[in-house]
Amino acid sequence: MERMIIFCLFFFCSSTLLSAAAPTKLRYKELVKTVIELKKIVKVKDVELLNTPEDFESKCLSSAFNCFQNASLHLEPANSQSSRNFEVMITRLRRPIIIDTITDMNCSPCESYAKEAPRQFLDSFLSLLQEVINIHFSL
Repeated sequence: MERMIIFCLFFFCSSTLLSAAAPTKLRYKELVKTVIELKKIVKVKDVELLNTPEDFESKCLSSAFNCFQNASLHLEPANSQSSRNFEVMITRLRRPIIIDTITDMNCSPCESYAKEAPRQFLDSFLSLLQEVINIHFSL
């Protein structure tokens, strides 16, 4: 009887752990889709250039992600018809997410990165998300 109880507890704990990782992976995939959609409707002319982290080290992924989140507030929609949809996408990008990397104090501050146009900014953001997905969810 004790073995059966231990087996049931082990099974329950294992299934809980497996299901806990799935929402995070879905969240990253949702962010990838959001960035791709934003590239289609972002304003490209007469815009503010944004500090764009590139060639991020694995120890600084969290720092780079925060830079992208903060800079995304400065993106603008290409036209007023897409404004509401655009605001929803920016809100989606701004939601907190956990990146399981050790943050080192030697990471570059956001202001030190070169400024890029919005589409290049979003391309770099997409690269960061894909790198995070590859690091954390590759089997």
